[in-house]
Amino acid sequence: MAYLDLTSPRVTFSHRCPLTGQGVNAKMISSPHSYYYETEKTGKVYFSDLAFMEAVTLSDEEKQILTGICRNRTIDGQEPEMIKKTMFSQLKDQDIPYAFDAKCRHFMQYLYNHGGEEHAEHDMDSNRDSPITYSSMEEFERILKVLKKREYIDYENIQELQSATLYYKLCLTDKGIKEINQDLPKSVMSSLANEQIKVGDINIDRQLEHSRKLFFGEHSTFESKRSACETLCFVLEPLRDELKNIFSGDTESFFNIVNNFNIRHNKQRTMAIQHEEQLEWIFYSLLNTINTYFKLKNKLIA
Repeated sequence: MAYLDLTSPRVTFSHRCPLTGQGVNAKMISSPHSYYYETEKTGKVYFSDLAFMEAVTLSDEEKQILTGICRNRTIDGQEPEMIKKTMFSQLKDQDIPYAFDAKCRHFMQYLYNHGGEEHAEHDMDSNRDSPITYSSMEEFERILKVLKKREYIDYENIQELQSATLYYKLCLTDKGIKEINQDLPKSVMSSLANEQIKVGDINIDRQLEHSRKLFFGEHSTFESKRSACETLCFVLEPLRDELKNIFSGDTESFFNIVNNFNIRHNKQRTMAIQHEEQLEWIFYSLLNTINTYFKLKNKLIA
């Protein structure tokens, strides 16, 4: 995984963005050989030299996906990740919304994250802002039309131009805010879900954060939640003997319960997991055990 280093020697030249066709002033970076530019529509874009030359051959849908990835990383305040040619074959397997309703939900979440609860208003341009939903301009306009019909968003005025549709003072409605809030964690463990747990071991910290993103990500699925539980199992297994000392008891029963579900062990005796509620119980049990273990361990060391 390579990220942008603007300290490397570079020259600027005029070119066309291979994703949108817009004219851009791209910076050519010598080490590694790559290209960087930024526009309102794409956000920050960082290409390897080979990918930059070949991206123009991608389908319109593939270009929309890549543009959306760049724009959303920029919106989230993340540095651009280098787009390499190997990524082209993986564009249908990203952690992004693909279905129409998922894109609708993603746009509502975008509004919610940017002042939605306070009914913050936005001026939107369907050409410029379609990458927010990884969409074409036409699909973006349909998304807004459907959301307004469902009374999840509203806007004060609309202006249809030849090149785009402009939406003025667009915001979430009370109904839209309520719909988004329904997806927030309701469990008594929600504070644990929102807490970034750090135990002092870089590798374990990364695995914990990875598992949380898999489980609570905006586009999480049944399988991603199972993978999150599996990751926590891998963290907990080496601590098996130490847990006995920290918790002053036999922890084998705990591991037996977890192992009886088909998370890591593909054996006939394991119980099939058929409901997300089962995964929730396992995930919170594992995460809380790990969190409590390290808290108690650090208290005993202090």
